Amino acid sequence: MLSYIHHISDPKHPTLVLLHGYGSNKEDLYGLKPYLPKLNIVCFQAPISLAMGGYAWYSIEWENGAKMIDGAAVAESAQLVLESLKTWQEQHMQSNEVFIGGFSQGAITALQILLQGFKAKGFVLMSGYALPEWHEVLKSLSTNAPIFQSHGTMDPVIPFTWAEATAEGLSHLSEYTFHSYPMAHNLNAQCLQDIHEFLIPLLD
Repeated sequence: MLSYIHHISDPKHPTLVLLHGYGSNKEDLYGLKPYLPKLNIVCFQAPISLAMGGYAWYSIEWENGAKMIDGAAVAESAQLVLESLKTWQEQHMQSNEVFIGGFSQGAITALQILLQGFKAKGFVLMSGYALPEWHEVLKSLSTNAPIFQSHGTMDPVIPFTWAEATAEGLSHLSEYTFHSYPMAHNLNAQCLQDIHEFLIPLLD
């Protein structure tokens, strides 16, 4: 069971799962709570403790200046999230309705959960991207779940072009939207407002 922090507004309401980015922790995205008053929120902490502090969902290796990510490690963390979510729901929830959201490495993990076929009410992918080996899978992906993807045009950590490539793979889905903002590797006020406006109608 992954460590977590949560806010329960009503056990009969849907839950938003939030997965933090590389080097952060379970408290990082908990600050989004005021924007989402009708949702239960659970923020899981990634399983890998980093020497510099913080946590990661999977290790990042560098080869000749290129970022190398093991897709199997991403899938393993995604499975840990789903197992922890199931246990958490059994302990605290009366509703099984769930949204999956993540920032950066957490968004990549959330996208892996989508690709594994998890049936969520929706997905919120903030400043993440699809691994190169996922691009062909995205093009054949079939889901009715609404998907919100956001990215900063000035992101120095995950290039905007990587987000655009992900958007191209998801663009055939009728319930998919891509939002770009003049920001770096972060969330600005307009992005948070757009996430709020994306989620609230899905609660009715």
